[in-house]
Amino acid sequence: MNQPLFHINPDRNKPWNDLPDLPIHPDLYRTVEVMEQLANTKSALGRLHGRSIAIPNQGVLINTISLQEAKASSEIENIFTTDDELYQAYSEEGEDVSIKGAPKEVLRYREALWAGHQHLMDHGTFDMDYFIRIYRLVKQTNDGIRPSSAHIYIKQGGTGPNAGTAIYTPPRGKGIIEQKLQNLLEFVNDDEKYPIDPLIKMAIAHYQFEVIHPFRDGNGRAGRIYNINILTQKGLLDLPILFLSRYIIDNKNDYYSHLASVTQRAMWERWILFMLKAVEVTANLTFNKINDIISAKEGILEAIQGDTKIRKSEMLVQMIFTQPLTKVSHLTDAKIFAENTARNYLNELVELGILEKRTISGHHYYLNLELYRILSE
Repeated sequence: MNQPLFHINPDRNKPWNDLPDLPIHPDLYRTVEVMEQLANTKSALGRLHGRSIAIPNQGVLINTISLQEAKASSEIENIFTTDDELYQAYSEEGEDVSIKGAPKEVLRYREALWAGHQHLMDHGTFDMDYFIRIYRLVKQTNDGIRPSSAHIYIKQGGTGPNAGTAIYTPPRGKGIIEQKLQNLLEFVNDDEKYPIDPLIKMAIAHYQFEVIHPFRDGNGRAGRIYNINILTQKGLLDLPILFLSRYIIDNKNDYYSHLASVTQRAMWERWILFMLKAVEVTANLTFNKINDIISAKEGILEAIQGDTKIRKSEMLVQMIFTQPLTKVSHLTDAKIFAENTARNYLNELVELGILEKRTISGHHYYLNLELYRILSE
């Protein structure tokens, strides 16, 4: 009798300690449909990669695209903030200002995304410290892998008769979570032993991380950071700027349904197709946003140089495109202009219709209208 290619979880109320180690059998995903989607996804991601590395100053992407990714990923966990609240909080980051609530949660995610990227730049490969560092930044906690005594299970949401019941119970027990994570780390890191296309490897690794569920909370956000960090670690992107969570939030029910279908019915093909499509769609979305931002930046610089006598116009435009809300102190702290000059120039851009002056909680901000529009679309 033939053995099954993948052992599913037989009882959602019991810890899945028999979760199969990686790799999975290639027959579970090596289909014509997956290979066709993989080609489309690699093409879109390659185009984004080529566009992003051609930009002279990548601070525009670092501070805007990754902030939108953080916002979308947090929304998947029902952490909502408005663009205005988020941009205000980001403009105050690093100053002696208390940032609270949902904006703080989103900024934590962005910090963790870049900390993960830096960890890989420093160490080259994923390790247990990577996972713990990401989790601690996302949750602002000092604990680590959940102890075997923590009886964690995934609950049915909503308000129906099954609300609150277990739909999945992750592995637990002495050393079990650690062993599963070590297997996952080897699978992702060792491309000679596991010569699988990195995009397919990312999809498999994301599923495995989520079902291991190594932490008390924050696993969803940590797993989505892991996705993007895999893409940079494998050289598919230079910077973690893919707007990947936008697709997941737009298709949230499918995301969770496909995760469950692997656990309950070994439907790996559907899951991998979903993740590949997510990368393709968001690579195209990110590519278009980058082009729109660069075009707007060039157009505004041309207008300033043609219609004003503003000095250091290129540096000024760079600053107002680094984030949607600019303050006088951003320009003075960067030692570009003295305070009065900075204020006068920003007000001059308001008169030109490039910026909009806003007063929030008694503080003055200058909103880049075109950048705000592009990021909000």
